[in-house]
Amino acid sequence: MHADLVKLLDVQARDAAVAEVERRLEALQGEAVILDQALHRAREVLETARRAALDAARRRDELEAKIESYRVIQDRRQQRLEHVRNPKEASTLMAELDLARSVVAKEENDWVRSADAVTLAQFKAAEEERNVAVVAEGQVPERDRLGLRRAELEAELASAQRKREESAARLDRPLRLRYDRLRKARTGDVIVPLLGGSCGSCHTSIPLNRRSQIRAGTVLDGCEVCGAILYPPESARPVP
Repeated sequence: MHADLVKLLDVQARDAAVAEVERRLEALQGEAVILDQALHRAREVLETARRAALDAARRRDELEAKIESYRVIQDRRQQRLEHVRNPKEASTLMAELDLARSVVAKEENDWVRSADAVTLAQFKAAEEERNVAVVAEGQVPERDRLGLRRAELEAELASAQRKREESAARLDRPLRLRYDRLRKARTGDVIVPLLGGSCGSCHTSIPLNRRSQIRAGTVLDGCEVCGAILYPPESARPVP
């Protein structure tokens, strides 16, 4: 086996270790996202309830203002009626007063229903506010657990990255650049075994003379199709 292949395999193993910790961190983040989404939904419901309570209060206040304006008009008509001496004009004012009373009565009934709606909406908003508090409080133990686990994984990731850099530092600069370039370009391993005379990644057949050279360790050769660096698996031994 080529001497540099052992170093490359070790770097690849270190990269796999880094990727595994990153995968676990991502999964942990997914758990945190689920908690965030649950809390976000509860807060959205609360905001909807609050807006409904504000809208109900606004409608109630608008009705109250309308009723008050009607009463002012009624008072003015009543005052006019007290000074009217013409029977026809008095009759007209009386008719207007009666009609206005029925309008005010209707508006007052609407105001009562509106006031009840405000009470219900405010109760609903208070209920949803309590629900948000319950959800947030219920998530505290799980968020604490996730925080501790995240700290552990971040420390593990830092250690894995440090070991990876130490391993990569053993490579000559041109070889390290080649490996890093291939690793960025590929979704799978950079160093793959030669299996039955074929590339262990894309299964392209490798010419016999190149197979012999790879097995003898005289060349550091790669697959002409996918670019993966090939090695004889029977002699692979990662650096400890």
